[in-house]
Amino acid sequence: MKKGIRLNSKDNVGVVVQDVNAGEEVDFGNGLVVTALDSIALPHKLALVDIEAGSYIIKYGEIMGYATQDIPVGRHVHDHNCDSEKLMK
Repeated sequence: MKKGIRLNSKDNVGVVVQDVNAGEEVDFGNGLVVTALDSIALPHKLALVDIEAGSYIIKYGEIMGYATQDIPVGRHVHDHNCDSEKLMK
């Protein structure tokens, strides 16, 4: 099983610490295991819960962007489905 990092209980994304192939399980500790829907390269993010379009992306307990589309649990989270530009204005 692959490993991931979730540092804060508020996080709705985790960071993979190994390259992950679609269909592989990723262990984020404390009993949280997520099956990847996509292949994800280290150190990208994986959705730990379903995230609705417009909702905040939370990593390490901090808002780092928002979802530009619905993101199901297990989906790769990156610039194709999240953005932070609005937060910087």
